[in-house]
Amino acid sequence: MNAPSAVPSGLRLLLAGARSPRLRQALDAAVHLSGFSEPRADRLPTALTVHLGAPGAVTVTDRREGEVRTYRFAGEADDLAERIAAVAGGRGGVRAKVLLDPGACFIRALDLPSAALPRMRALLAEELEAATPFRAGAVYSDWFVEGEDVAGRTLRVRHVVIKKARLDPLLDALARAGLPVGPVAVGRAEDQTMPVDLLSHGHRALPALLGGARAGDLGLWLGAGLLLALAFAGWRAHQDATLAALDGAFAAARHAVVPVPPPVQAGLAVIEAGRAPPLARSWDALAAALPDGASATSLHLDATGALLTLTAGDEAEALAGLARVPGFGPPSLRGSLAEAPGLTRLVVFLPRADRGGVR
Repeated sequence: MNAPSAVPSGLRLLLAGARSPRLRQALDAAVHLSGFSEPRADRLPTALTVHLGAPGAVTVTDRREGEVRTYRFAGEADDLAERIAAVAGGRGGVRAKVLLDPGACFIRALDLPSAALPRMRALLAEELEAATPFRAGAVYSDWFVEGEDVAGRTLRVRHVVIKKARLDPLLDALARAGLPVGPVAVGRAEDQTMPVDLLSHGHRALPALLGGARAGDLGLWLGAGLLLALAFAGWRAHQDATLAALDGAFAAARHAVVPVPPPVQAGLAVIEAGRAPPLARSWDALAAALPDGASATSLHLDATGALLTLTAGDEAEALAGLARVPGFGPPSLRGSLAEAPGLTRLVVFLPRADRGGVR
């Protein structure tokens, strides 16, 4: 089915690449339900047009130099490929449109239910093999909707068929001449062609992605691509900003000051009250406070304070030095024992300044 509107190029490429019959049928149904249809590929302008007449004569029309030149050859000529290549001037890659005379094709009209439209290709292939001597694998075919009976919910479908044995020699000659083919249209003149492309095998007409595009069309494509890129960049920026805001909110929630219930505060106070002063910091403070000639031999810390055993030459000087230890109160002498001439072993208790403990 061909009509004068356009299927998006990306969808056309997807349709062209569909190999599975089920996938192809699903894509055809999607195109139909979405309201898209195909461009008239049969009437797209081409530099070279090869016309195969009903008697088998081949006519090549060359429009590349601005002046229309026409060349006629016999379709059965052994050197047809060389003659067509000579017309092309040895410049391969020029796409050639093939125009078939309707008399060379088998054309039939059928009235089919409208509901069959999404799977029309498969239905026509089955009906062709059931009603004619043709086999689907031995022909090229395409179809289009010629009319519709809304009340009767039927479609008037025109089915165009040509034997591969009739068309393949011309396609082979064009391939040997280095000319890609597309489309294969049917009509008595180029402005009277049917909306079919026999190389589509009943699928949609699938022109090149930018085939025949004008400068304005290319500008629209570039603008659409730019807008798509900007939209993607904006979406990523919005996503990054949202994630950053979430991270900030989580961090603020973690660092928020939460009031501690009174029972918990009381429990923390009990735990804190039972802790001994830090050992390393207390040992360093005591060592710094002792005068020269005095040395500590043992230290015991608990929640109430520090119990220190030291050896000193001057008891009063040692006690005076311990009185300046930060975090502890005035020392109290718990024991004194002479060890050697000029040395005394002292046992001193230093209460914690914030506890006022007595031991």
